[in-house]
Amino acid sequence: MSGHRYGRGLYKDSEDGVWMGVCAGLANYFDLSSNGVRMIVVLLALFMFWPVFLTYVVAGFLLRHRPLRYSGRDERDFWRRNSTIGRTH
Repeated sequence: MSGHRYGRGLYKDSEDGVWMGVCAGLANYFDLSSNGVRMIVVLLALFMFWPVFLTYVVAGFLLRHRPLRYSGRDERDFWRRNSTIGRTH
């Protein structure tokens, strides 16, 4: 395993996620394929739907979003200049 791709900690990954990003976050944390983790969750849900569903939803609300990673100072400055968060038009 090459380690965590997005830093330390377990996060949900909404960019790669399908519903809440929990499976994608687990895949990033354990350095696995997102689709593989999704398949495991679906198979587990077939046998124990409610525990898997409730755990997934709770994790979706409790986990923080994956922190942004910039490839350099220029990219970080670009996104800070062009961010629309907090602006009124």
